[in-house]
Amino acid sequence: MAKQQGTKQQQGIQSVEASLRVLRALTENSRAMSLKEIAAFAGMTASNTHRYLVSLTRADMVRQESSSGRYDLGPFALQLGLAALSRVESLELAGEVLAELRTEIDMPVFLSIWTPEGPTMTRWLDAGHQLRVNTRPGSRAPLLTTASGRVFLTYEDPERVRNVLAAELRTRRSRKEAQFTTMEEVEALRAEVRRHGLGRTVGERVPGINGLSTPVFDAMGALALSITSVGLEYAFPPDYDSPLAQAIRAAGARASARLGYQGPAANARNRGSARIPAA
Repeated sequence: MAKQQGTKQQQGIQSVEASLRVLRALTENSRAMSLKEIAAFAGMTASNTHRYLVSLTRADMVRQESSSGRYDLGPFALQLGLAALSRVESLELAGEVLAELRTEIDMPVFLSIWTPEGPTMTRWLDAGHQLRVNTRPGSRAPLLTTASGRVFLTYEDPERVRNVLAAELRTRRSRKEAQFTTMEEVEALRAEVRRHGLGRTVGERVPGINGLSTPVFDAMGALALSITSVGLEYAFPPDYDSPLAQAIRAAGARASARLGYQGPAANARNRGSARIPAA
């Protein structure tokens, strides 16, 4: 009897390990994948892989794209990742700078990181100038029409950004939007962010609300996260040289220094030179 129970327990563990191989495939490839691709990566048959995908989809660990049939990480996987990331030292160090910035400028501020779904908020701090906005930790930001999104558009690894950017461009073209539908406009946005060291929006996302976002680099020169502030246009000047912009830039520089960043981004060939003044 004891041997039978041990066998069942071992099978249960093997089942979990197989599920984790499926999730690892989606995590390490940073893109939506076909059933065949996942099976090959996980070293499993397509039929077995499909059964695990069905269960993982029911648990919201995986989602299936209706248009392509490909699979990607689901909302609960994102929640787990955010929960783990909230404990990472880099976010804690940046969180200290975020609180300092909020006190200095008395505006709402937040941190964002990159996930397979795009830029994702991890922490929000209110201030005296509170905003009634439908946003919270876990909210995702478009690349093209948000200040934080434009930072990731410019400095994140282009391979990670590629699919999210392509989807946004397709959506904007299908809606016949007036702006940000071509790669020429994308490159112009990137050039502007590199030139000023800030991502900026002036009512593009929500009329009457402006935003400024600064990159935070890690010790290897890779983009770790962004620090962003938003506010109502009457109290939030969007000028690149305003005291507000200078404070946000300086916060990015301080956070980068605390993460061990010492100079231009190590991957400048992909992201362009990082223009962060000394703290």
